[in-house]
Amino acid sequence: MKKRILIIDDNEQDRKAMVVALEKDGYRDIALAEAGDEGLQVAKTFKPQVVIIDVVLTTLDDGLDVCKKIKAIEGLEATVIIITGHLEAVNAAKARTSGASEIIQKTAGFKNISQTIENLT
Repeated sequence: MKKRILIIDDNEQDRKAMVVALEKDGYRDIALAEAGDEGLQVAKTFKPQVVIIDVVLTTLDDGLDVCKKIKAIEGLEATVIIITGHLEAVNAAKARTSGASEIIQKTAGFKNISQTIENLT
């Protein structure tokens, strides 16, 4: 059975591209949020099994802060994947400390997302 996925990314084109890539691989239960606070609210009600968070958000919290808050939601057992346009700009140790299971680079067509989910869950 495919997992419920929440995507938190402030870039609408990236959100749409991830949905297309995931749907191509059979994922249908996908929720979207464009900001960290919205993502936290959606996570509480949608109960995703996988959360994909962009490291750079245009809100007060960055993706790593949102990751910590997602991991702190009582009763939510979600795998968190951090995505970024620039891997070298993300502190891997800080990402792991925040609760992320993986950090991946945004790629054309997001071909790496489904494989990463399969590897982690």
